[in-house]
Amino acid sequence: MKSGVEQNMEIRNKTLYDKDLIIRYNHYYLMDFLKKNSLFVILTACGFGAYLLVQNEWEYALAMVGILAAYFLLAIVMQMLTTKRAVKRSPIVANPVYQTYVFKEDEVEIFNIKARTIKYENIIRIKESKEFLIVYDLEKKTFIVDKNGFEADNDLNILKDFLKEKLGKKYRK
Repeated sequence: MKSGVEQNMEIRNKTLYDKDLIIRYNHYYLMDFLKKNSLFVILTACGFGAYLLVQNEWEYALAMVGILAAYFLLAIVMQMLTTKRAVKRSPIVANPVYQTYVFKEDEVEIFNIKARTIKYENIIRIKESKEFLIVYDLEKKTFIVDKNGFEADNDLNILKDFLKEKLGKKYRK
């Protein structure tokens, strides 16, 4: 292999699925949603606001700022309610479970209550955040890999280099 990763690669990660993981993932999801969707909303509101100020309609310009603030507040409140509901309904809150990921040369093995294997060609994308690697597969399942769960300190860097080479554009930061 070109990256210098040995042929018998086996990088392990043990992620604790618990209440804290649900909360951290939902916080990540909110921030990601706001980053993706806020630019259009902000530019549109600023454009209309600037036009209204040029027309000397400052009351409407202020209303536009209020609508923008309400949009962000509503998004945050909705995500907080979603997180609260997810925490309330999730069985892993009362019974946390470890999920073990074994990243191999051609596949990822996942061990929990039952084992499953995902070939790299069945991965739609892997998104890297500050805390997680989030794996999306063809079956529309999401797997959260906590960056703190790797056995060795350098495993995360080796794995990221491997995944970037193996998946190309499917790996996003």
